[in-house]
Amino acid sequence: MSSDLPIHPMENAFEAMGPVVDYEVGLRYSDMDTFGHVNNARYFTFLEEARIAWFEACVPEKWDFEKHGVLVVRNEMDYIKPVNPGDRLVIRLGASGMGNSSINIKYEGFVFPQGEEEKAALAFRAATTLVSWDTLAGKVTRVHDDWRMAITGA
Repeated sequence: MSSDLPIHPMENAFEAMGPVVDYEVGLRYSDMDTFGHVNNARYFTFLEEARIAWFEACVPEKWDFEKHGVLVVRNEMDYIKPVNPGDRLVIRLGASGMGNSSINIKYEGFVFPQGEEEKAALAFRAATTLVSWDTLAGKVTRVHDDWRMAITGA
């Protein structure tokens, strides 16, 4: 039986390796610009907050940046729909690939105008490339085996 009802945008497939996290952003007045919607630069802060939640969900050890961290080497974003005051914003993210020293993260941001579930829409798509960083040595390093296992399952 076919339905003419549109599919909820968060029900679309989201291909990722390992854990996928949905992170709800707490919008603040300071996130808005003079056009009355979230300023485009603020989205990268939201991605950072979501990545921290993702790492906490999938990395098996407590993250100690004094020993090992990650650096952002690339961010990209396609803005699709504005987010306005009173809206909810949920970011879905997961790993889209991994190299010897890099981790690729992809995101989809969903806006719920005035919090209304039935009006949900895709607000943006984004991607980040991270490199694994040995803080003590001050250089790029191979992604930890524990992290690799947690993120890829292999």
